[in-house]
Amino acid sequence: MRKFYWTLMIICLGHISLKAQYADTTYKSQPVNKFWKSKFTEKAAVPAVLFAATALTWPHKKEIRELRNQYIPTFRYHFDDYLQYAPGVTVLALNAAGVKGKHKPKRMLVSYAFSMAIMGALVNGIKTTSAVERPDASSKNSFPSGHTAMAFTNATVLHKEYGEYRHPLYSVAGYTAATVTALGRGLNNRHWITDVLTGAGIGIVSTELGYLLADQIFKNRGMNAPLRNNPIPINNKPSFVELHLGYALATSKDLSFLNSDDLYVKRGFNFGAEGAWFITKNVGLGGEFAFTSFPVGSDRVVLDPDLKEISEDLYTQPIGIRYLNVGPYFSLPLPNNWFITAKLNAGVSYGSSGNVVLDLTPKAQQELGRPELPILKYKPQASNSWTVGVGIQKRIGRNTAIKAYTNYFNSSHEFDVDGLQEIGDDGKLIYEHIPEGLSRLKFNHLTFGLGLTAFIW
Repeated sequence: MRKFYWTLMIICLGHISLKAQYADTTYKSQPVNKFWKSKFTEKAAVPAVLFAATALTWPHKKEIRELRNQYIPTFRYHFDDYLQYAPGVTVLALNAAGVKGKHKPKRMLVSYAFSMAIMGALVNGIKTTSAVERPDASSKNSFPSGHTAMAFTNATVLHKEYGEYRHPLYSVAGYTAATVTALGRGLNNRHWITDVLTGAGIGIVSTELGYLLADQIFKNRGMNAPLRNNPIPINNKPSFVELHLGYALATSKDLSFLNSDDLYVKRGFNFGAEGAWFITKNVGLGGEFAFTSFPVGSDRVVLDPDLKEISEDLYTQPIGIRYLNVGPYFSLPLPNNWFITAKLNAGVSYGSSGNVVLDLTPKAQQELGRPELPILKYKPQASNSWTVGVGIQKRIGRNTAIKAYTNYFNSSHEFDVDGLQEIGDDGKLIYEHIPEGLSRLKFNHLTFGLGLTAFIW
């Protein structure tokens, strides 16, 4: 689950080569809808998905941050402070070395300057007016992430100058660096998931607007001659990498959690990254790393009189599953760049450990020297798992597609449950295994959502 913020590999890769420079031989038998081929759709589709994802995840951002706190609460590596500049430095270095990009240096620098100015104005203006507190409570300028906006601005400049002009691997490298920067902002507890999603969208939009302004000034001047060679042969094998995000619905009664009517699982969310290498245009081999998290409701719980003396309420950390499954992938091309996709994967899954926690009264906090008290710990063991899924996909650029998907996940886990027995004189919490606790728990669930796909033609 720690890889949740690794957010964006496809959100980053999904923007690759939206302007088709090379010959496109994807199957078409009917006229293509003008909406999907319009310049506006090509440029706005990925930022629109990012902003929509911001709206969808806003109510759940604290639950998502809780996953980081459960697994790597002490993560502190500040690579993101430097990596945000890497794609931009690469553009300047390539120009200095005489490696031609799409535009001559003067026009590139003007486009870059416009992009940075627009990005800075948007980020700082929204930060000032929104005043969202950071996850680490250090300040109230969290939304949106300036580091992420900077990284995606630089990555989009690299994409437009060299990814579209020379080779899409420039774009892959740039957006990968931007994605890792966004990941670092979340792992370092400096930003919510909503901050980095919006920051990424702002970075892409700012660059598109910056280049649009430069286009109005320079017109056809300052352009390098198009390259004649096509470094990527189109063979219609839809190899890809992808990120997806959606809702999860439990289908197993086991997820009533601890066999209790008082603690119940709410609707969860699913996030994953996957990819496949296609042997033919219809069949490939690949894998998926993903997780599903279910918040646990505790509003029905009635505390025992003894517990009411020290606690005002209790809560349960989210219960979830992370898994790595591999297997065959399938793709059926349809007219007008639509695809039907499917997969059948199997592998290994790990349930998330967690606690049932009492919120202590002020008096109890003073006596025990802590704000809360974990009274129950649960820990699942590793297990086999399998996933089957189908989707409908629309290609919106040469290397980019949007997919609606539904997956079914199945796994069953042995579970260990420990209960708090006493608090030692030194304040150490002493737990004891509960033999009659859960012996096995099924994590079977359905997921529904959207994915962004980057094809590797």
